[in-house]
Amino acid sequence: MRTTILTICFCSILLSCQNDNQVVTAPKTEIPPQRTIPLNISLNMTQPSYQLGDPITLRFVIKNNTSEIVSFCKLNSPANGQNWNNCFQIKDKKGNIIPFVGKIPTYSGAVEDSDLISIEGNGVQLYTIDLRPRYALDQPGTYSIRFIGDQVNLLSNSLPARFTIK
Repeated sequence: MRTTILTICFCSILLSCQNDNQVVTAPKTEIPPQRTIPLNISLNMTQPSYQLGDPITLRFVIKNNTSEIVSFCKLNSPANGQNWNNCFQIKDKKGNIIPFVGKIPTYSGAVEDSDLISIEGNGVQLYTIDLRPRYALDQPGTYSIRFIGDQVNLLSNSLPARFTIK
């Protein structure tokens, strides 16, 4: 009798743990088509390593990915000649952000027509700049640098570039 009761209890426990094996499908969400970014920003160091105290030069490259003319605002970017501000994020090997020591404030006012630069279809604009006067790059080490676009220039962020100071 005891074995029969234990068998019944055991079977009822097994039956209560059994699922219905119903296949539930999640609603399908459409993946939006990949958009072409009209302007691509890339950074190229002019050399992989620099001597401490020497200029640290970088090529800031803007490429038009479309066949039409595209305009962008040069403010808060190296495209603004010697008047660019803290538009880069530089980190050391440990991930510490290197401070900006330049004196030019970030522009946040209205954009005028004279602040716009046009790039022809599939064209490229190249700016070579020296980072050392604007950032506290006074220690040997390995660094990564990224351009950070903003609400004024509407440029996209770049992928990081790496360099070494010996």
